[in-house]
Amino acid sequence: MTRRCWNINLEEMMEAGVHFGHGTRKWNPRMSPYISAKCKGIHILNLTRTARFLSEACDLVFDASSRGKQFLIVGTKNKVADSVARAAIRARCHYVNKKWLRGMLTNWSTTEMRLHKFRDLRMEQKAGRLTRLPKRDAAVLKRQLSHLHAIVDSDLLFFILK
Repeated sequence: MTRRCWNINLEEMMEAGVHFGHGTRKWNPRMSPYISAKCKGIHILNLTRTARFLSEACDLVFDASSRGKQFLIVGTKNKVADSVARAAIRARCHYVNKKWLRGMLTNWSTTEMRLHKFRDLRMEQKAGRLTRLPKRDAAVLKRQLSHLHAIVDSDLLFFILK
């Protein structure tokens, strides 16, 4: 693995609030080497160490992407959802920015079945086949479709099912 020089600015990291960690009550003791101080019930992270590890992570991602590996970007908080989608589309990789499904990676066969079900329901709806069904059946399928649509972003669906 070759080392590259990434433009990681400590002042920008401070402005972005990277140094704020979890509350002092909820933390893992293995994080102690990375914590530099405690302030008002919040751990303050060591930014120089964070920058070094961020640089190493960038090297690792760069090398993996140059070998054709695929990535999944996850950011489900409201503040970062748009940024995650834009970055993933620009990088042409998979992303989750709404709701993380439990077992999405460990139980991939079930997740893939639900994605296929969502795709099929959307195709049926676009073709107008749901209107030809009895009211009760159509209502059940529409409810399933709305539930799946709340969970699955259509960009993610077609990106994964390629």
